[in-house]
Amino acid sequence: MPSLALPETPAHITPLPAHTDPTAVMADGTVTDNPALGLVHWMFTTPVGFGFTVALLIAGACLFDARVRKAIAPLWRLVTGGLVFVEPGAWDATWSRPAPHRPENQPMFRGERVPRTRWAKAPGYVRMAVRWGLSLYGWALYAAPWLTLTASIALAVAVAAHRALRLTQDRVFNRTMGIFAQGAAVLLDDESDPRRWIAAPKVRLTWLPVALDPRITRAARKVSEGLEHKLGKLAIPMLRIPLEDDDARIRVSLDAGLINKNMISELGRLGTARIPEGPWKAHHHEAGLTLEFKHPERPPADVVYDEDANRQFSVTEVPIGKKAGGHWATIQLADLTPHTVMSATTGWCKTTLANVYLAHVLGNGARAFINDPKRIGYVSAFGQLPNVTVHTTARGWQKANDIFLAEMERRYEFIERYPDIKENPLDYFEPWFLVNDERGSYVSDLKDLAKADEEKGLPLTLRKEKKILWQSRAAGMYMLDLAQQANLPVFIDSDGRDQRMARIASGPQTRSSWVMLFPGVSKRSIPMKKGRAMYGIGVDNPTEIQLARITDEEARAFAMGGIAIGQRENAARAKRLTELTAAGGSSVPLGDAPTSPGKIVPSVPGRSQDTGTQTLGAIPTQGNGSGISFTKPDNTAGETANNSELSPGNPAEITVDERTVNDQQASGSVPPGDSATEQLIVGMADGAAFLNMTQEAFSKARKRRAIPGEMRSGIQPAWRELSLTEWRSQAPRAGAN
Repeated sequence: MPSLALPETPAHITPLPAHTDPTAVMADGTVTDNPALGLVHWMFTTPVGFGFTVALLIAGACLFDARVRKAIAPLWRLVTGGLVFVEPGAWDATWSRPAPHRPENQPMFRGERVPRTRWAKAPGYVRMAVRWGLSLYGWALYAAPWLTLTASIALAVAVAAHRALRLTQDRVFNRTMGIFAQGAAVLLDDESDPRRWIAAPKVRLTWLPVALDPRITRAARKVSEGLEHKLGKLAIPMLRIPLEDDDARIRVSLDAGLINKNMISELGRLGTARIPEGPWKAHHHEAGLTLEFKHPERPPADVVYDEDANRQFSVTEVPIGKKAGGHWATIQLADLTPHTVMSATTGWCKTTLANVYLAHVLGNGARAFINDPKRIGYVSAFGQLPNVTVHTTARGWQKANDIFLAEMERRYEFIERYPDIKENPLDYFEPWFLVNDERGSYVSDLKDLAKADEEKGLPLTLRKEKKILWQSRAAGMYMLDLAQQANLPVFIDSDGRDQRMARIASGPQTRSSWVMLFPGVSKRSIPMKKGRAMYGIGVDNPTEIQLARITDEEARAFAMGGIAIGQRENAARAKRLTELTAAGGSSVPLGDAPTSPGKIVPSVPGRSQDTGTQTLGAIPTQGNGSGISFTKPDNTAGETANNSELSPGNPAEITVDERTVNDQQASGSVPPGDSATEQLIVGMADGAAFLNMTQEAFSKARKRRAIPGEMRSGIQPAWRELSLTEWRSQAPRAGAN
């Protein structure tokens, strides 16, 4: 039987390569299926196998020769993430953990070293990852250069931005928390980055207002009122940690082995003393291994003056905001705080506080005079109201102070004759209020006017104001001053400061302003939150409050509602005073100074609608034989059509002649401090010329907005110069050329 032979492999067919078959192709071209020979062939003929062979030989040599091990060790540490040129010591990092912290009191032996750099302290696997990553990056640059470079640039920008942000956050953190962190690190014996164990609110960009010196704002006002307003709103951007927020929290992580209660208490005391924007309270959470700092209970986030507040408090107990716990903070005018001052930069609630103050007192039947250098701040809210007079010029401020002082003097004549009134003056007198806004500009303009009038020394108006501060409380008359910064020029002198016992500071305060408001109390950082303020009585410890807010429309509504209340209460006051004077009361002699009938008649703020007043002897009497008379208020010298001080009738129906003036003087209806012989502007042409307007524009503006205190001279309208000036200043764009 013939034998079967396999066909020979054709010459054009190439044998299979060794890496695709367990067999190996030998040097002579024959194929073998011996695994050992195949492995040997791979180790010596392929690049990978050759590298493995060399590594194997070196490893074997290291097992038997220390010199080889010493030579190869740096290379081994380079590949595995160790320190290349330094033998690991007791304080070096291992492959899996970073270098341990070495206590300061641990003695060092000869040759012992401690890693100093961040790289040396890193665990080995981190260094290994970095080294292998750099190797792969070099290979990527060779394999795909453009793609690798693009990704590298994007990564570099991201890393730089992150690094800049990190450095900025570290800078802000150190600026805010650095003093506390240094002390805490000593107590906890922790030299690591404080941000790893102190958690604080995130850094954010805020706009901080600038507390300018009042001299700068006054100089700007002389250049332009708009410039003064812009400077008042000046603020700078600043990266800061908002620790003033009511819900701000700071947490310090504690080691599980820390069981020393005294140390934890000391850390809490350190935080409450050194963390800014206090006060703070420390709370130890033992289960959570944290010490948390948070603010104690703070005032409400928002306070609104409403009907309840208006009814809850009397006219001499003015609610201005709420304290922690939601309790109202009030100004007790009838006690030791008849006069109030507020210091706040533009935008920090000066006008809002004044509106709340006025809404309350006017809504409870009071009478108010407002001196407003800003010209239009209060006209929109209280203009054209019969219980409010707004003055916007220095002459008007002089007049308001004259009226206020003269009224106080007349009330004192009653008090001196009838001491029973002294016990409760508001039972017999209508409460009067004098509000001076932008106190710095107010004082500066009065000084300039006094200089123009060639007055010597302190302006007469400010000297009169001092007397008002000293004596007006007993007559039921009170003052409110508002200033950008409550520096000494605002008060004229320290005595003027001491007379204003209720003190409010809102927003950034200069050091001199704080010292004037709260002498002896270390300067506090007022929370940078709108409406948040510090309120104190004299030099007592100031309390943080949230100021109440109100709109112009709501303030005007309260003021209008108080008109009827004032009329009703004035009628009751008039009745009580009539009964007192008729019965003789506890009358005492006035000494050598005789009582002036012209002064004492209009001095009773509780005015009835009776007419036909007669003056008989030292004390005026009515037809019924009672010892006092009351006159109806008129508007002859008012600043607005129904904004008069003490004048009867409708100004549009008053005829200006000698008889009218004499009658007003005899009845006491001419407002104190106002001259009956003041120069009058008669006729539309003269009025337009006085205001530097065209007659047509003046006529149109007069129709749009009534001119206060307008009278008649024959058939021509007539006005006092001050009335025209005030009307023009309160509507600066009405009919301008």
